[in-house]
This record gives sequence, structure tokens and C-alpha cells, in this order.
Amino acid sequence: MLIGIAVALLLTWLLLIAALAVRRPKMVQLEAAYRRFSPSDALPDRNRRLQLTLLILVVLVILNMVWLGLLLLRAPVERAAESTSAQSATPDGPSSSAVPPPASEPRSGSAERETIQLQDPPEAAKPFQTVRIQGMYPGGPETFVRAQRWEAGKWLDFPVPTKTDQSGKFTAYVELDQPGRYQLRILDPESEVTSTSFVLVIKV
Repeated sequence: MLIGIAVALLLTWLLLIAALAVRRPKMVQLEAAYRRFSPSDALPDRNRRLQLTLLILVVLVILNMVWLGLLLLRAPVERAAESTSAQSATPDGPSSSAVPPPASEPRSGSAERETIQLQDPPEAAKPFQTVRIQGMYPGGPETFVRAQRWEAGKWLDFPVPTKTDQSGKFTAYVELDQPGRYQLRILDPESEVTSTSFVLVIKV
């Protein structure tokens, strides 16, 4: 790039010097001939000749600048082509093997992980009676789940969690001391997957 710019500037100066060197002898010859054959010593307008010389110089400079601009535009394209060719020639370059492999198939039971299934949830019990809640969590083997009750506008946890076995089965135990109707459910605290809620009535 620097060599191209230097050559362009050198050519510009050479063109200017050549134009002046060629123009000057011709001007002297024309003036001598004009004086020889003209009845008067008046010479053509020097300003006009100067304008013509400047015009030629401007045209030469413009052409040189256009050539220099083409060099500057061509350099990035050549560098990009060289980079592409070098990359394709490198053994570790990108190839079709760089495409990421497709995502693995979902494991069986992942669709069932969206819910925790309850098996015959209890409907009634007495105060302080231990109530057993059984169910199945197909997508969550060896997972801690927790029973909850709806109270005062929010879900409250029972203190003791339970853990599913390798097949996802679990048994949770709850106790309620006050008579009334309680809405219960089972929650996986980690994934926030829940079972459908059910109503347990505590009778005296």
C-alpha cells in the first residue's frame, strides 16, 4: 500500500515537471515566430496561455488522483481474497463439519414432566390425623417434592419434604389441626412443576 502511494506521488511530480518542461520551449518558439512574422511586437494574451497550462496540470492531477483511488480501493479486496484463500487452504479452517450437531432427542417422559400425578388423593380426615398423599412424578426421579396448602391467598409449605424414587413415585405426609376445607397440591420447588390441586376436608 505504501509503495503504491509513493509511486503515485512520484508519477504526479514527474508529470507536472514534464508538462512544464515541454510547454516552456514550445512557448519560447511560438513567441519568436510570432515576433518574426508579426508586424507588431504584441504577443497573445499571457493570461490565456497560463490558464491553458493550469487546466492541463489540473487534468493531470485529477487523473492521477483517480488512479490512486483505484489503488486504495483495490488493496482491501486483494487482502480479503488472500485471507479467504489462506483460510480455505488451512486444514483447521471452517468446513461442513463445523455445523453444530442437531439437538438430541428429548428423553422419554420429558413431556410428562409438565405435571405431577396424584393417585387417589384423600378427601377427608380428622384433626391431627396423618394424611398420606401418593403420586407419580415421571419426569423427576430422585427429586425432592413438597406438599403445599392454600391459605391467606398464597401457597404455604408443609415442613417436611419427600423424595421420589427412581421411577418417580412418592408418598407425602401432612397433618392439619383445625376443621375445615383445605386446598392441597404437590410442588417440585426446583422446577416449579405442580400437581393439580385437590380439596381435603378436616372433620371433627
